[in-house]
Amino acid sequence: MSTVKLTDVKKVYQGNVTAVHDFNLDIADKEFIVFVGPSGCGKSTTLRMVAGLEEISGGTVEIDGEVVNDLQPKDRHISMVFQNYALYPHLTVFENMAFPLRLDKSIRTLPDGRQVKGFSHDEIYERVTNAAEILGITQYLTRKPRALSGGQRQRVAIGRAMVKDCKVFLMDEPLSNLDAKLRNQMRAEIILLRKRINTTFIYVTHDQTEAMTLGDRIVIMKDGFIMQVGTPSEVFDKPDNLFVAEFIGAPKMNTIRTNLVKEGEHYFVTPYGAKIPVTGEKAKKLAKLGVPSKEIILGVRPEHIVLAKKSGPDTIRTTLLVNEMMGSELHLHVVTDDEAQLVVRVPTIHLTEEERNSMVAGKEVYITFEGKVMHFFDPETELSLLGPAHPEEPKEDK
Repeated sequence: MSTVKLTDVKKVYQGNVTAVHDFNLDIADKEFIVFVGPSGCGKSTTLRMVAGLEEISGGTVEIDGEVVNDLQPKDRHISMVFQNYALYPHLTVFENMAFPLRLDKSIRTLPDGRQVKGFSHDEIYERVTNAAEILGITQYLTRKPRALSGGQRQRVAIGRAMVKDCKVFLMDEPLSNLDAKLRNQMRAEIILLRKRINTTFIYVTHDQTEAMTLGDRIVIMKDGFIMQVGTPSEVFDKPDNLFVAEFIGAPKMNTIRTNLVKEGEHYFVTPYGAKIPVTGEKAKKLAKLGVPSKEIILGVRPEHIVLAKKSGPDTIRTTLLVNEMMGSELHLHVVTDDEAQLVVRVPTIHLTEEERNSMVAGKEVYITFEGKVMHFFDPETELSLLGPAHPEEPKEDK
């Protein structure tokens, strides 16, 4: 078992600066958890507290039920991959990967019952070569780090962490120094690696694409607080608050201050003079909660804005400012008559060549919103009007 539990964990630096506030999270055995958020949100600090590289100011960190607050990093049974690789330039790839095994002088019990101290030469060779084969770097074992590309160096850093017997695998922005093509490739390799070594992962990134593609669950942080914890689909489809809604998704969600109107059993939104019905499960949830007519912040993702053929009561007239051709889709930047700017994401497969070519600056474009996928937030609290994705279970009276 490789469970991790953080209870009321906080980090306060000198000068009474709190980097992490009362962080609570249960991580299951073999779960891949991603901490994501903007720079300075406390995600790397939290990871380093789990690793033992940062002193914990309050709360407890448990690994497999054991409180590890006072244990040294080497005694926590964790492996860590750093953003800057942290390779020794004077050692070969083999020696870099073998280094943690050569340092380990702990007493181990072998499958046959014998107890040994440290790792033998043959064990080190077998572990390093096996990890190198998995990562596709066998041919580089005799090279020094300076002779490797960024992606190859990152594989070496991952391999060095892999060779240890660890309960938890920690990764601190491991792909941030790579170019876009290599990041895509390494994301796929990390997914395959996770299946091979089958342990618990805690992964830190500022890149929402990495978070959405890698994580079983995502922990979204801001200013040292957890804003939401959920699966990729939950944080995308059911954001608890406006911050999460705007942070997850690219291009980011369009937000509009407008009115939610209840007429009998039906709900409408009225952005820029249009009257657009709310439909599907969103309408049912609003009715169940009894939400009254009120001012709201409406959230609409660019892919949920529809190009209308002509003007109508549920359409908004806009003028095209910029057309970004992204290959498989267009990102249309449009401005309303009220001078509000919106982004519309349109798959090119839905357009004829003539329609694509007509999308030029100054063109009049009518748009409407898909009523079943709109999001509604309170202007004061910025919380979702539909409630959190995981509402707390009512506690039984004792």
